[in-house]
Order: sequence, then C-alpha cells, then structure tokens
Amino acid sequence: MEKRSNIRVHFHVRSVVKYKDDIIEGEVQNLSTGGMLFKTAEQIPLHEGVDITIHLYGSSSNLTLNMSGRVMRKTDQGIAIKFTELDLDSFVHLRNIVSRNASNEKDIIQEYRSLNMDGNAKE
Repeated sequence: MEKRSNIRVHFHVRSVVKYKDDIIEGEVQNLSTGGMLFKTAEQIPLHEGVDITIHLYGSSSNLTLNMSGRVMRKTDQGIAIKFTELDLDSFVHLRNIVSRNASNEKDIIQEYRSLNMDGNAKE
C-alpha cells in the first residue's frame, strides 16, 4: 500500500548527506517536498537522523538547499530519506522543482491545497 502523501518526480542532482561525522556523497534519484531517494554506495542505518545538502547548478548561478531528515528505508535503488526540517526558502525551491517536473498539474495543485502551515499534509 502506498504511504507517500507527496508527489515524487525523477530528478537527478548531486547531493551530500552528513551522518554523524561522515560526509557521504551521492545523487538524488527522485525528489518531493517531503523527501528524496539518495543513491550512494555508503550505508546509513534506518531511522538515523542526517543533514542533507542538495546542489543545484545553473548557467549563471548556483543554489544550495539544506535540510534535515531521517532514513526511512533502504532499497537496491538507494536510501529513502524523509525531510524532517527545512527552511521556507528550501521548501519553495523544492516545490518549484516538483511542480516543473511533475506530469500531472492537477495533482500538484491538490497537494499544495492540502498542506497545512507546517508543510505537512492534512490528515
């Protein structure tokens, strides 16, 4: 049964995850406003807290998004990380990435309408 409440999009970009004192480099495989799938050869135990940096590069500028998260599951495709804390700017940038890469505009609009003020989906 699908438990995700956020729309995920395929989005490949370099990312760095900090777990305890380890810096782990990898690539985002998919992304939502609630989390990401992180591809790396390194291992992080389930339910551990991590700090995430996503690097976005443009032709004229660079942007770094910073957030905190928790490892929710591990698969052959990567490590699923749920975002637990992000600032408003990072949330806005994530929302824009998802909106521009999603295939169904109506689903995006519905997701954003259902968000409460803390960025979590209403029950």
